[in-house]
Amino acid sequence: MISRVGLCRWLGTLLLLLVPGSLWASDLLMVRSQLASADVQPRLEEEINALGYFTANARRVDIDLVGAGFARGAYRSITYGKPDEIKALSERYPELTPFLPPQIAIIDERGESLLVALNPRYLAEIFPHPKLADIFERWHRDLQMILENIRDAR
Repeated sequence: MISRVGLCRWLGTLLLLLVPGSLWASDLLMVRSQLASADVQPRLEEEINALGYFTANARRVDIDLVGAGFARGAYRSITYGKPDEIKALSERYPELTPFLPPQIAIIDERGESLLVALNPRYLAEIFPHPKLADIFERWHRDLQMILENIRDAR
């Protein structure tokens, strides 16, 4: 069962999708894939692993969202990262913990998949620590590559 905090986090992410794209364009990275959500998840995990990250958690969250009043659909969550890096960041910067590890939401939409993630560059705006800037920029490049590969997958 999902915790109340976890449910609020996902509801917040989904509500962000309702905001006009131009308002949030720099805060979110979003791609559409022709792959169905059931097919995109294993491919996404392959792309994540290819860049040296590990999938920490992959789960369906649609049951929890339907219980909260959303229409039935396939909503998935992929949590990923480099365990040692995530642990070190959590210990050194506890204020960063709510954003760790990074997540990618997969939303099934008419047989295609919409992938949405918080842009790591946005974290650099919230946490302007010089030591974090390089990490967030690397995360941004890697996430962009992962999402582009999924977008182009057939």
